[in-house]
Amino acid sequence: MDELERLLDDRRRRARPWTEPDPVLALLTSLDAAGDEAAGLAALTALVRRPGAVIRLDVAARREHWYRSASPARWTPPSSPLGLALACTHSNGRIRERAVQEVLARPLPELVPFLVVRTGDWVREVRDRARAGLAVLLHEDPARFLPAAAGVGLRIERWLRGTFVRNQLLATATDPRAPLESLLASPDREVRVFAFHAGTWRLDRKVSVALTGSDVRLRSVAAEAVARDCVWTGRVEVLRRLAASTHAEVRVQALTGLVRLGRDAEVVPHLDDMSSLVRALARTAASREGVNVTAYYRSRVTPGAIDGFAEVGGDGGHLIELLSHPSATIRARALRALRLLEQAPQDRVLSMLRDPSSPVVREATAAVRPVPEALPWELLADERPAVRLAGYRLARRLGSVAELRAALTVVRDGHVRLARRGRADAARIARSLVSVPWRRRTVAPLEVSPADLPGLLALLERAAAELDEQTGYLLRKHLA
Repeated sequence: MDELERLLDDRRRRARPWTEPDPVLALLTSLDAAGDEAAGLAALTALVRRPGAVIRLDVAARREHWYRSASPARWTPPSSPLGLALACTHSNGRIRERAVQEVLARPLPELVPFLVVRTGDWVREVRDRARAGLAVLLHEDPARFLPAAAGVGLRIERWLRGTFVRNQLLATATDPRAPLESLLASPDREVRVFAFHAGTWRLDRKVSVALTGSDVRLRSVAAEAVARDCVWTGRVEVLRRLAASTHAEVRVQALTGLVRLGRDAEVVPHLDDMSSLVRALARTAASREGVNVTAYYRSRVTPGAIDGFAEVGGDGGHLIELLSHPSATIRARALRALRLLEQAPQDRVLSMLRDPSSPVVREATAAVRPVPEALPWELLADERPAVRLAGYRLARRLGSVAELRAALTVVRDGHVRLARRGRADAARIARSLVSVPWRRRTVAPLEVSPADLPGLLALLERAAAELDEQTGYLLRKHLA
């Protein structure tokens, strides 16, 4: 099962060429052929925990050759659940129809996702049988089959014939036996949001979801519902509780509710909130309350106040003093604000390229205007990875030749991410020098001066072991 879990979690598998066989399908087919029903059921359970993987398996199965070994006349229904699941993906419509019939005859939650996929089948007979069977299963035992159908059903809604499944899920969710509370704790985000929308929840449960929900989308949906209810009923104390949440998406919904109730004065203290959306809402309330927003931001030394000052604009002289603040967060935010206001003093910016804090170094890198010719190479020789990364970013702004030189310099760097980035950029530059028929843009030549050529060739030789063969060949061919 470890190998199957690894394959299911491997995102690179999804980007493989369509002509290559699907490794998940091959592994499941071999497990089914081995005849170990317990192992097959465990593999099926691991698969259906990922609804997207079920849909990808169905797509991959239509491209594979394993299913061509049986004709409809000679095909016999497999006895194992995994075999039935694979049969539901068969290329032959008659075999799919018989497989659906077998699934309905001995329904298991692990097989319901494959039944859901067949409700959007392109063959009407298969589609109709799967739809009728799914409707019956959901009606007879929603507690058992709704959780199994929801994940895949919500995703195939995007298909041409996927609306039927969502309507069935919504109808089943109204059944008192539907386990909406357990669906609200599902590991699948789509299912959690569906359960919240489909259920009729008490206000205290909505507040709990808004404050403790496991993802931003669910918290936002719950907070919006709470705020709407509170505005209708005047429950100001609940809005105040949400406004104190640590999640910005919850705070903004609560503050919107307070604004609608005419309580602008309670929103103004959020002028220096960490969320830009909350700050914008608070500034609107402050303008109605007659608060001088610029003066408010000048009077406070917090990350939110510094960001807010950059949003409203003005003379940022007080921010220059904050460049020496003991807090790295304050230094980084002040430097970013000065950059956005186009008031960053370049002498201070250059000195902060070696700041002890990596976030400050990143902000200083973005604020350098213009880039001195020798600066990137000095930074690339520094012992700290954050400073070398700053030098690499600055070198890329000096042109394609400097970018190639920096890429060849860092491919042997001890910092793994920086070396990987250098290899990727070197490969991109090498391939951009080749003219191919399907590339419409004009190939820009890499114009290397005679003075720079020996250094680039030397760097290329030292970096050759770290580059792939094609990249090294193209670069040598161009620089020769």
